[in-house]
Amino acid sequence: MREMCVVAVALLVSFGGSSPVAQQDASQADTELAQKLWRIAATSHVRVGFQSIGVTRHRSLNDVSLDPVPMDVIRALDAVVSADPRYEGHMVGGTAVVRPREAWTDPADPLNHRVPAVQITNEPPNGVIMGLSNLIFYNQFRLEPGGGMRGPAAMGTPVSFQMQAGTIIDALNQLAEQTGLIMWVAWARPRENPEGWNVCQTPGSCHSDLQFDLRNAQRISGTVATQPRARKG
Repeated sequence: MREMCVVAVALLVSFGGSSPVAQQDASQADTELAQKLWRIAATSHVRVGFQSIGVTRHRSLNDVSLDPVPMDVIRALDAVVSADPRYEGHMVGGTAVVRPREAWTDPADPLNHRVPAVQITNEPPNGVIMGLSNLIFYNQFRLEPGGGMRGPAAMGTPVSFQMQAGTIIDALNQLAEQTGLIMWVAWARPRENPEGWNVCQTPGSCHSDLQFDLRNAQRISGTVATQPRARKG
């Protein structure tokens, strides 16, 4: 891990369209899997989390009824995931989580990073995600005012809750529950440097290393894409 003098994070937030990360080559297979999982979440009203291997493009679920449909969520997930042997799904608390098979037991996977118990007070969802990104990049959970953004870019209604200690997966599950959203999707760029994250020296010219989005029953509420960069001065 790099020294703590590198503490800034470049933040990109988008609404209703493709995020900067989505301008990279997207994975059609992962995009379609995300869509199927999203439909299960929307029709069953059971929260779903998806850690994607490849970049997924944003879509909507305008064809889904808001009325809950009785179903065995585990069986539905198994039917979807069994077609792609790269993934494995489990219930984590009350959330159905689908991840790359090896991610479940890989201590180096970013979403297995441990999160301390912390009080979240009147923080927009992207602010919480920024705190999680700081934790992944620098081993320091540090909230930034407004999630690093101001005005409409401060994604979503602020939330206040006691985040329980656990992993990034647990934290995302808690955040989705507190925001009343039904799905989160996360993607992490495979690290070229096993010792830590490469710092973006020229913000705006680097691809993002982490992407998170939160989804309701019809559309994506917002996307946060982050990358570590050196603090100016």
